[in-house]
Amino acid sequence: MSSSWAKQKEESMKIVRRFFRAAAAILTLGALGLASAAHRAEAADPIEIHAILAVTGGAAFLGRAETAALRAFEESVNKAGGIKGRQLKIVIDDDQTNPQIAVQFMNLALAKRPSIVFDGGPATTCRATSALLGADGPMLYCFTPFIKPVPGSFVFSSAYSSDAILGVSLRYLRDRGFKKIAVLNGTDATGQDADEILNDLIKTPEFVNAGVSFVSYQHFNLNEVTVNAQLARIKAAGPEALIAFTTGTPIATVFHGLQDIGLDVPVVTSPGNMSYAQMESYKGLMPKELLFAGSPLFVPDQVTDVGVKKAVLAFADALKSQGQRPDLLNVVAWDPINLIASAMQKIGADASAAALKSQISDIRNVPGVLGRYDFRATPQRGISANWVIVERWDPDKDAFVAVSKPGGRL
Repeated sequence: MSSSWAKQKEESMKIVRRFFRAAAAILTLGALGLASAAHRAEAADPIEIHAILAVTGGAAFLGRAETAALRAFEESVNKAGGIKGRQLKIVIDDDQTNPQIAVQFMNLALAKRPSIVFDGGPATTCRATSALLGADGPMLYCFTPFIKPVPGSFVFSSAYSSDAILGVSLRYLRDRGFKKIAVLNGTDATGQDADEILNDLIKTPEFVNAGVSFVSYQHFNLNEVTVNAQLARIKAAGPEALIAFTTGTPIATVFHGLQDIGLDVPVVTSPGNMSYAQMESYKGLMPKELLFAGSPLFVPDQVTDVGVKKAVLAFADALKSQGQRPDLLNVVAWDPINLIASAMQKIGADASAAALKSQISDIRNVPGVLGRYDFRATPQRGISANWVIVERWDPDKDAFVAVSKPGGRL
């Protein structure tokens, strides 16, 4: 009996041990399954990038165009599989063209410790948000050309610099034989930046030796409803061309004034006005010759670089698929998000701000809609005056047409 009982006990223990081994295996497989599911869920999380834009307020024409470009890119990249298998989600924060609200949104974004934040401008909001960056970033990519980031910093600026835009514009007027130039700028940050650049340019030998001078230099507050007094002084000076470097509603005030006092000269204004919506709204006010230092976007036939032309056409197709007629205000957002997404495909969406900045700063010879990007040659911006094309608005063709070669040459 004792031997039989012992055998029964041993068999029972074997059954118990087999049960516990099976249970442990099941628990292990369950844990692995949960970990795998958690990993899949984590991998499926979208990549969020905050974009602080002026969707409403005085610069809403900028924010709406930038939003359209970002949404078009978001849809395009997600249809192609996203970034390293993860969907891209661009969170639009409307700062209402108010730097204080932009700062609030920037602080909320910073709390999430992002590697990149976009700011749609204008320059005043970019200056306000960039002041919040720490020693480790994040990267701030501003969609305005009218700031001057410090080389090697975490701040990047879209499109051609204001130095390039105004330099090409003034050289184009000189090459056309215009020597008596008038200026009417706003008193805001953009106008002050333009003042500094123009006053430096006009003192250089290339303009002094050509006899080019500013015969009248005027300013106005962007809230003024009329600039007739300033334009009357300009008209009395007998200018051959006018530079009015401002955007949005204030440029409409300038156009009104030109009609009121009967001043008919070529007008060079900011490429920030190169919007079909803007041109439509100013139809009844338009100067006979309205000029911009623009980009290859509007004149792909002038582009001989195969890579840049391909980028231009791909951008245009993406915007058209969303019922948008692509213009320059879309491009200032498109090229930056394209560069950032491409960098993330290489180094991962969770890369640090420093790693992302390093990746962007090392870009050389990469085609975009605005030209070929080389951040080593042009730090924080990547694009130079060599790609700027002076263009004229042609109301009969309802289009911008080239009046210069790349670089502004006639």
